[in-house]
Amino acid sequence: MEHFFIVGDVHGCFHTLQTLLKSWKPKTQQLIFVGDLIDNGLYGPQVVAHILDLQKKHPKTVVIRGNHEQLFMQHCLEEFNKDWYEKSGEATFYQYLQAGRAIDPDAAWFADLPLYFETPNFIVSHAGISDTKDPFDANNPEGVVWQRNETKKLEQLQIYGHTPKESALYDINTHSINIDTGAYKCNKLSALIIDGKASIQEIFSVNTDERDCEKILPYLL
Repeated sequence: MEHFFIVGDVHGCFHTLQTLLKSWKPKTQQLIFVGDLIDNGLYGPQVVAHILDLQKKHPKTVVIRGNHEQLFMQHCLEEFNKDWYEKSGEATFYQYLQAGRAIDPDAAWFADLPLYFETPNFIVSHAGISDTKDPFDANNPEGVVWQRNETKKLEQLQIYGHTPKESALYDINTHSINIDTGAYKCNKLSALIIDGKASIQEIFSVNTDERDCEKILPYLL
């Protein structure tokens, strides 16, 4: 039976991601990302480029749209977002400039990313499903892209990120697991391995690589 290798919020921590993926077994594990590949960290464009390459080599790789992909693509394709730009967008655009990577194609890719991935036994989204009328509306503040309320208990195991935690732990009360462990905060990047029945095989983490922990961005010097 196929297994699944599900990665938490990367947020531009390129070197940390490379270390984590050394434990991925492409022949037996489908790779899934819960979103937030970019912003806050230092190497967003490199993370995106690497994951796109992985998708070409392993077409079953799934990337869920996170709120930072949502903000990025709406800013680029719809209207200027002053709040996002000042908080993280300007730094991310600078990274794209430094990396020599075009912005618009990635924005278009982000717009096409799914909001969730599910099987009969588990569902992966960026922020988790809460008790709201339309959880799969990307603009719903209580939906799977944005919400930070209590996760709704489903028969399926819920796997999500979005709200950083110290460690990735299974919550028996909501039958869910948050695998965002604050990589960009220089904590760690986590992954969850489950089988097709949503039985947890392993939860493991790697400490954020020191190269992803630089505190001063070059454009601020």
